[in-house]
Formats: sequence, structure tokens, C-alpha cells
Amino acid sequence: MRSFARSALLACACLLLCCGWPTAALATSLNVAPTRVELTPAARSGSIVLQNTGATPTTIQVETFAWTRGNSVEALEPTRGLLAVPAVFNLPAGERQVIRVASRDAAPSEIETAYRLLITEVPVEAPETAAGIRFALRLSLPVFITPLRAKAEPSWAWRRGAGGRTLEVQNNGNAHLHIRRLTIHDKASGRLLAEIEQPSYVLAKGAHRWPDLVPATAGPVVVEAQTNLGGLSLDLEG
Repeated sequence: MRSFARSALLACACLLLCCGWPTAALATSLNVAPTRVELTPAARSGSIVLQNTGATPTTIQVETFAWTRGNSVEALEPTRGLLAVPAVFNLPAGERQVIRVASRDAAPSEIETAYRLLITEVPVEAPETAAGIRFALRLSLPVFITPLRAKAEPSWAWRRGAGGRTLEVQNNGNAHLHIRRLTIHDKASGRLLAEIEQPSYVLAKGAHRWPDLVPATAGPVVVEAQTNLGGLSLDLEG
């Protein structure tokens, strides 16, 4: 699988167990590019390409969701504000399909609008002779409509709680913050306290927290973050 597809699967895909047969696992291989769609209020349409690199055809369903908080699928709400076509299609082995997306509504000119595009492999009955467990893929891709010159403005805090020390970030800007990786070191000794490699998005005017990262007795830290704003290094007291 190509690197861009692997990145998408690790960052935002989940595997759904559809039908059970003993022994080997079976799964369709899907490549998607790009792994997110970036639009503007003046150019509210775009596209992605989905390729079936597996040996069998598959049926795909595409759904659109409003994204106003959090990073999980459970936090999404179905929306008609974003159009995706085709919504359902068959994808033969080795073939590609262009999925076009467009905003139905006029986007705000001052703050970014965020959606999620869910691309799901529709479960099908496997032949009785098939051996294995059939998995279906679900990809969740972000779609942003970003005003000109909009940007993230993160504010970080290191807080002490009963269960440990918690890292918080508040995005006071009008565009999303994408945190790809975090490391936390003790400021005095330089010792690594925590390492977070699971990417997170903090939407405009939103917040995110990593609770109880280290014991409550931990002191001042240095946080290094790899983000869409570049590398950030922060000294946090608390």
C-alpha cells in the first residue's frame, strides 16, 4: 500500500468485522488520495480518487458529516451541507473512482468550516466456500473550507489533577490545528515523560486534552509538537 494510503489508514481508519468464517482474514485494499480535502469560500468543490488495489470488486458508500468537535466518528452529525457524488458505487479490482465533493451552503468568511467524509466498504455475503474473516474498511477524511489568511492560534496549559498531570490546548484561531506528534520532557532533567504519536485535530475555537499523562508530582515540562504550523517548542509551568 502506498505511503499516503497507509497514513490515512493509521490516522483515521477503523476495521469493522462484518461476517465470520474461521481461518484467514480477507480484506479489500483501498488507496485514497488526497487524505484530506482543502477548500475555500471562493472554491467550494474538490475531489479525491479511490483505488481498489485488491483482487476482488467491492461496493462503496460515501457519507458526509458535520464536524464541530472531537476526533471520533461518534462525535459527527449527518449533514446535507456537503455533497459527495457518487454516494454509492461498485469499484472493480484494479479500478479507480473519482469522488467529487462540494459545499451546498455559503461558507462563513471569517471562520473555517469542517466536515468529515466517511468512505465505507459495504459488507457483502461471501461464498460458502470462502475461508476467513471478512473485514470492511471505513475511511474518515477531513474536509475543510478555510477562509483566506485563517490560521490556528494554540494556547497550551499543563495542569495538575488528582489522577496526574494533563496537557491541554485551546485553539483560539479561526482554522484547525493538526497535531501530528507530541513529546513531553522534564524541564530540569530532560527525561522523556510521554510520547504521543496518535494525530489529533483541534478545530477552530475548539480544545483538546490529554489527561493524566504523567504522575501529579511532575514539575515544569518542555513540550515539543509537530503541527501544521511547523515544529513548536513550549516551556510549561504548573
